[in-house]
Amino acid sequence: MKCFVCGGQMSPFMEKFFGMKYLDACEYVRCENCGLVVAKTLYDMPHDQWTNLNRECHGAYQNTNELEIDPRWLERLHAQANVLAELIQIGVVEKSARAVDYGAGDGKLSAYLAEKVSLPPLMKFDEYMARPNENYLSAENLTPASFDFVITCSVFEHLLGASDVEKIFALLTADGTCALHTLVCEEIPRDPNWFYLQPVHATFWTNSAMKKIFAQYNFKACAYHVESRLWLMFRDTEKFSRLKNSSSDFVCADDFVDYWKVKPYRK
Repeated sequence: MKCFVCGGQMSPFMEKFFGMKYLDACEYVRCENCGLVVAKTLYDMPHDQWTNLNRECHGAYQNTNELEIDPRWLERLHAQANVLAELIQIGVVEKSARAVDYGAGDGKLSAYLAEKVSLPPLMKFDEYMARPNENYLSAENLTPASFDFVITCSVFEHLLGASDVEKIFALLTADGTCALHTLVCEEIPRDPNWFYLQPVHATFWTNSAMKKIFAQYNFKACAYHVESRLWLMFRDTEKFSRLKNSSSDFVCADDFVDYWKVKPYRK
C-alpha cells in the first residue's frame, strides 16, 4: 500500500480490537516517509459496511459517551464560534461570503455562531447526521469552487484517502480560506490504547503529511488558534495579512503551522 499523501511505502504499524458488529480487529499501517497512519481495515472495507459502521457509531454521537471521549468538545465549539465571529468582524471572512460547515454534525457550530453575529448562519453539510428539516445541503449542492470559506471540524480523521480530501478542498474558490480542526501530531503513538483510535477514525495526520497537503492544494499562509484548536489555511495572502495585523491570538506562518510537537498531543 502506498501513502496517498506522499507516495511513500506503508508498513504494518499496530492492531486494535474493537469487537463491534461491523469492526472486530483493525489493522493500522504507517508511511515510512511522512509518518501518516491509516486504518487499512477501514480503507479496505466494503462501502456498505463502512456506512453501517458510521451509522452505528454516530447513532450515539455527541452524547455523554462522546463527552467522555472528548470532554473539551463543547468548550472548543464555543471557542471556534468566537473565532469565526472575529474573522467576520475584521473582514477576513466577508459578510457576503458563501460559507459551509462540512461535516456539521448536529449543527451546533452554526447555531453558536448565529448567537454572535447578525448574519445568515453557516450552511451545513453532513453525510451521516443531516437533519432533513434543518436546511442541510445535499451532496448535489456542493458545487466545486463555489465557497469562499469552508470549515471542517473533527472530519479529517474520518477521511478515506485522496478523493475524500479532494471533495473538501475542491469546494473552495481560487482565493478561498479553509478552517480545519483535527488532531495533528509530530509522530503518531504506537499505542493501541491511544484515545484517538476510535472505530471510525481512519486517517491520522502528522505535521509532515499536513505540510504536503497544504502545498498540494495551493495554500499560501496559515494561522493557528490554540484555544479553539483551529487552523486557518489561506490562498489569499491579503486576508492572511489582515488577520496577522488585526489579532495577536494566532500563531502565523507562510507554511502549515506545525504547532503540536510534544506528546501527549492535547490529552
